[in-house]
Amino acid sequence: MVANVQIIGLRKTFGPTVAVDDFSLTVAEGEFVALLGPSGCGKTTVMRMIAGITDPDQGQITLSGQRIDALMPERRHVGLVFQSYALFPHMSVARNVAFGLKMRRQTAGQIAVKVAETLALVDMSSYADRLPRELSGGQQQRVALARAIAIEPRLLLLDEPLSNLDAKLREQLRDDLKALQRRLGITTIHVTHDQSEAMALADRVVVMNAGAIVEVGTPRDLYQTPKTRFTAQFLGHTNIIPARVQFGRMITPWGELLGAAPLGAGAVQLSVRPEDLGLAACDQGAGHVTEVTFLGAEVEHRIAIAGLMLRSRSSGRDAPVHPVGTKVVLSFPADLHHLSQEPAL
Repeated sequence: MVANVQIIGLRKTFGPTVAVDDFSLTVAEGEFVALLGPSGCGKTTVMRMIAGITDPDQGQITLSGQRIDALMPERRHVGLVFQSYALFPHMSVARNVAFGLKMRRQTAGQIAVKVAETLALVDMSSYADRLPRELSGGQQQRVALARAIAIEPRLLLLDEPLSNLDAKLREQLRDDLKALQRRLGITTIHVTHDQSEAMALADRVVVMNAGAIVEVGTPRDLYQTPKTRFTAQFLGHTNIIPARVQFGRMITPWGELLGAAPLGAGAVQLSVRPEDLGLAACDQGAGHVTEVTFLGAEVEHRIAIAGLMLRSRSSGRDAPVHPVGTKVVLSFPADLHHLSQEPAL
């Protein structure tokens, strides 16, 4: 049985340091939520409090309406996968997966069936008799995942499970993890500092900084229309452009932005992704190209304009390349940029 999760007002301090402050979140049954933020932002501490490894100073955690923050970890019906795999080195793959089932006093027959089923789910059946040291990092992580889901937890917690893998293997295991989560329908909370990983896996992303929630939303909403500068800059590259709204016109440092739909009046910030920033060569252009980088599927230009340094990216075999020094004019669709609620710096 999967669970819905409700977290209200979690707080945790370590001496004078506030690790988590007033963290509140509701996760629906079967939802995949990623806690995303830089190292030290409190995301792992939140996960450890949900798992029962760390006690909160205050706040409540419930699973399917049952309060669990005072329960021992083994009574919370939570599966946990660590960054470091945390497999028992002297146990075979099969015995590692069986460990949690034995702790729950299942019969030998039940355990054998469940271990076989779970190893098949993660494509590790042929490695049942091997020791962890005989496996690759990706294989060890599959075993750790199998051990976590074998007990049929109501909630699955993932603590940066892909961070120790190389890029290609990380992408493969990420896709497998998403498919498995969808197949099982298990409620999942995933901790990561990798924005591409969070956006690829999660139904919703919780952006954290300095122990608090900055913003919560779908990957698409947070990427395309972030509400804060922190979110805009943490979720990939963006151009932060100070501007002001005056008499119904949007004025950038290099002139009026035609076609924009200003909100209110005064100083604002525009967050424009590099792929949304167009450029065209023009002898009267206010900007000029300072750097060109070929990235395979994309070409990136760096543009100096009105004291700012901006990025523009275009993709495809026929993506235009403007040599360094080319004068350019910039454009972007008014309905794609976001008017930040924060004042310009």
